[in-house]
Amino acid sequence: MFTGAQAAPAATTRPPTTGQPATGQLVFSATFPGSTLNTATWDTCYPWMSQTGCTNFGNANEQEWYLPSQVHVQNGQLALVAQQTPTAGYDKNGKPKSYACRSGMVTTYPGFQFEYGEVQVVARIPSGTGLWPAIWLLPANFAWPPEIDIMEHYGTASTATATLHTPQGTQQAGTVYFPQASTGWHTYTLYWTQSGISVYYDSTLVLSATSGIPQQPMYILLDLANYQSGRGTCSGTMYIQSVNVYHQS
Repeated sequence: MFTGAQAAPAATTRPPTTGQPATGQLVFSATFPGSTLNTATWDTCYPWMSQTGCTNFGNANEQEWYLPSQVHVQNGQLALVAQQTPTAGYDKNGKPKSYACRSGMVTTYPGFQFEYGEVQVVARIPSGTGLWPAIWLLPANFAWPPEIDIMEHYGTASTATATLHTPQGTQQAGTVYFPQASTGWHTYTLYWTQSGISVYYDSTLVLSATSGIPQQPMYILLDLANYQSGRGTCSGTMYIQSVNVYHQS
């Protein structure tokens, strides 16, 4: 099921960094011209949050508070900026709390949710102490699990990980050696059908699963979290060039 998809051009080409051919109908295409974010498609917070800015209360070690001011559109790119600046926010009970840093995130929840397809994100991720860039999917009905983590990268690690959190509460993960993750642009691709998922980083297969596959609409999240406090942490920028979704008819 596809809802709120943007109009797509009749013909498309896949970024040259990918080893898998694009197939199917392009049902969602986001690039970032100009200097403002398209708020009909994107939001800068988790959709269930009501305050200005937010963090993921489900992860106890997250140190950032997300703010719209940390999301920029410039030079044809979306930039999510992490800064080590103490920032006022709230805890999960709505009480005031100071966070060690601030950062940026976006979700397609207001404009696009979908069930099955090929997700293709061209991004340049940072490497730095405590940084936790991620590309992932969450269920549109807010009932967790499932979750599909297309890419997570931790700190200065030479690896990156894709994880399926199944509706049954189990996990299937794949980790690959990826020392070039923070160098240049890379294409992160999820193939999601009723019977399986597979995740590629450029042309490298990272994860393949045929059980516990989500069977419900989900939306896309891109964020730059921070899992460590202290000097030298929470400093970097995650850049996104494009986000495309193809539907297999």
